Amino acid sequence: MADASKIEKFQQAVEADPHDELANFSLGAALMEADRADEAGPCFQRVLAVNPQHSKAHEMLARAQIKTGHTDLAIDTLRNGYQLAHRKGDVAPAKAMAALLEELGEALPETTEKKAPESVGVQGDGSFVCRRCGGNGPRLEKTPFKGDLGQLIADSVCQMCWTQWVGQGTKVINELRLPMYDPKAQEMYDRHMKEFL
Repeated sequence: MADASKIEKFQQAVEADPHDELANFSLGAALMEADRADEAGPCFQRVLAVNPQHSKAHEMLARAQIKTGHTDLAIDTLRNGYQLAHRKGDVAPAKAMAALLEELGEALPETTEKKAPESVGVQGDGSFVCRRCGGNGPRLEKTPFKGDLGQLIADSVCQMCWTQWVGQGTKVINELRLPMYDPKAQEMYDRHMKEFL
């Protein structure tokens, strides 16, 4: 269960900047953990107002809606979120939303666009498609860091989305107070980065 000081810290961050996507999401997650779904729902709605492409926020909003007895709203949220997650290739949220729809006795919505590996990165005609925003560039000039993940990002994320992540990543480190020398903190940072990108 989330402790009151954690919730208070995130509430202060939201009060300081009501449009802070990470602060709203973190507050909503902490409230859900504290079994306060009625307060968590609006947090996830604010995340989606700032970033309608946030697949995990769709999932968490639907969970809050289910817990508060708003099943019809949850079904709509899950259908929209599932289609979005499928389009973006966000596998974990898509699976979670599919399971929730199944639990509610609902069929999976048909997806209009399929996520295919060749749909992002450099195309056959030399153009570039960003996996996050669907835009066509400009792409990163070099890998942002070593390793497979760095190469994946360089191959499939545009410069604008990477720049947005750098700002968001700084917020993740500061708001979650991540000591980056700790491997667990690095894992949490990487998880947020993969979710964002």
